[in-house]
Amino acid sequence: MRILAGLTLGALGAAVLVGCSSSSPHNVSFGAISGNLTPELQGLTDRPVDEERNLAVANNQNRRMFFDDLGRAFYTDHPSRLSPYPITYTSGNPR
Repeated sequence: MRILAGLTLGALGAAVLVGCSSSSPHNVSFGAISGNLTPELQGLTDRPVDEERNLAVANNQNRRMFFDDLGRAFYTDHPSRLSPYPITYTSGNPR
């Protein structure tokens, strides 16, 4: 009997500590609905996955632009113009 009472009290104690989640997707109370009217949106028009995609595209473009800037800063984006011979530009843009 003591073992059963101890197990019961232990289970009740664990249930009290763990509790019930108040963020259940099936909670349709007024407080749950008015607390977050647009749970699927992170910004005004974008979902969290859209925000992550936009950030990934912006980081990719910034990284590529940084290396383009380094090429222009160190003059490695085009051949030298000091040669007495005609130089073909590899960028496809005539200078």
